[in-house]
Formats: sequence, structure tokens, C-alpha cells
Amino acid sequence: MPVVGMDALIRRIGSIKRAVREEIFEEAAKEWVEQDFKPMAKQLVPVRTGELRDSIDGTANPQQVRVFADAPHARVTEEGSVDRNISAQPYMKPAFEKTRRKLSKRTRDALRRRLK
Repeated sequence: MPVVGMDALIRRIGSIKRAVREEIFEEAAKEWVEQDFKPMAKQLVPVRTGELRDSIDGTANPQQVRVFADAPHARVTEEGSVDRNISAQPYMKPAFEKTRRKLSKRTRDALRRRLK
């Protein structure tokens, strides 16, 4: 004989697990942006005036991390431009590649801290 309300309880537990997982990811992602990604990107970016370096930033929410540089020449520097004869000088993608494993580690560590 099924227990009354068991399905609702199982759904509620699932939603609590998702909420905790999302909160942990958001916390770890914000740390990663500030402590890992941004310093690496700022180290790799070519600097003339510092405008591009200073425009590197990022945000995180429970579902995703967004990193960006919003200086006017950010994309041209990263990707280059054939019509303007400008070679690519990537800094965002290499910074991501060099630090992405740290995001996973920060997420695992945050989960471990939460479970203690």
C-alpha cells in the first residue's frame, strides 16, 4: 500500500537537491571568475592603454557562468580581422582553457564543505 504524499515528498526532495546544487555552483563559479579566470585573462591580454584589460569581467548565476570583455576592440583582439588585416591575439579562450578545471574543483570543494 503506497504511503500518502510520498510522490510529493520525493518531488520536494528533488527540488531541494537542485536548489542546493545550483547555489553551490553559483558560489563556486563566482569565486572562479574572480580568483581564477579574470586574473589569467588579464595576464594574457595584450596591453596598450589598459582599457581592454580593465574591461574583462564575468558573472555567474545558478545555471551558467558568463565571461566577457566589453572594450570596443575586445572581439577584434581575440579573433582578429581579415578585412582590417589584424592578427588574432586570443586571451579569453586561453584563459578559459587554462582555468576551467579549477571551476570543477571549486564546485566539488564547495559541495564537500556544505556536506560537512
